[in-house]
Amino acid sequence: MQSFTIKHLKTDQLFTLCAILVFSLTILTTLLNLFKGYVTDAFYVVLLLITLLTLIIGWIGLHQQSHHSLNRLFNLILILSSFTGNLFTLLVFITKYHNQRASKLEYYNGWEAFITKFKANKIALISLVILTYLLTLSITGVFTFDVTFATQNQFNQLLQPPSWSHPFGTDDFGRDVFTRIVIGTKLTYFIAIISVVISVIFGILFGLISGYVSKVDNTIMRLLDILFAIPTLLLAVAIIASFGASTLTLIIALSIGNIPSFTRTMRATVLEIKRQEFIDAAHITGERDTRILLQYILPNALAPMIVRFSLNVGVVVLTTSGLSFLGLGVSPDVPEWGNILRTGSNYLETHSNLAIFPGLCIMILVLAFNFIGDAVRDALDPKIQ
Repeated sequence: MQSFTIKHLKTDQLFTLCAILVFSLTILTTLLNLFKGYVTDAFYVVLLLITLLTLIIGWIGLHQQSHHSLNRLFNLILILSSFTGNLFTLLVFITKYHNQRASKLEYYNGWEAFITKFKANKIALISLVILTYLLTLSITGVFTFDVTFATQNQFNQLLQPPSWSHPFGTDDFGRDVFTRIVIGTKLTYFIAIISVVISVIFGILFGLISGYVSKVDNTIMRLLDILFAIPTLLLAVAIIASFGASTLTLIIALSIGNIPSFTRTMRATVLEIKRQEFIDAAHITGERDTRILLQYILPNALAPMIVRFSLNVGVVVLTTSGLSFLGLGVSPDVPEWGNILRTGSNYLETHSNLAIFPGLCIMILVLAFNFIGDAVRDALDPKIQ
């Protein structure tokens, strides 16, 4: 069965198999709702749509050779499927697009080279499957998981042990822990991704200006050094204590704390690129500074930022959960992983499942982001063949 190993699979075929696996795991997990007393009105419709998408993508994707052009309908299906959270369908479309362009125009396919290095790291590939599965489950779970099981008190089902109807048991208010974790996954992703994206945007802006314009370099860096001297967690606690605990305040606090590190990374990269000969040539030919920054320096300085982005998301997830555990994150009644863990920590001796399951979810998510960050760093490093 050597032809079915990851090493011998084409990139688009590998991503197709991963997309099928993510949808299959999502379907199996969603079916656990059938053991509850009732399901949502959209449960069967959404489940049928996911099943159809799985069959269509599997049949067309695995039976169509990579050098054949995709029809418009299949392209549309791939793009629409990505809105379920299954990013592998989007990766299939991107891979086929780049392969077709590279074959037609006969240029170097940097995307394929990057993916070839990335998929060589099997742990990172498994981590990407886990992250995509959790994202897909959280997005489709809005329609297939009844939110009332996660938010409304059920005093006749207090502290129930794990069962088919409650896979992770119920908490001290009778709320289904499994449903709370599924619903809370989207919030955990949202807070982590948005806060890091904001930090990256400001880090790129300040790093470009500081590294390229020598007159303001010292001023920007000294101001950021003051911010950098304060630990991120302590800064977040101070901001939240001043403005109150809310999702928006938490995102702002985490964003501000990560801006200095992203700025330092961008500035160092800009200083290195600015000394290259092609930048001197651009100055000699009379190119404007804005054009040099946006078209010459910025594209060549993004690789370290992408690596830091993928690594920092895991750190932010851990920080978010830690703040919520301390009661300084989102509102205590919101189903967020840190809040769920905080509730479960009160019953470690009698009902340890209430803390073990959310704790494992946080640990797996952080490890997955770290493994992916390491793989991205290796794939973007030109020294590693």
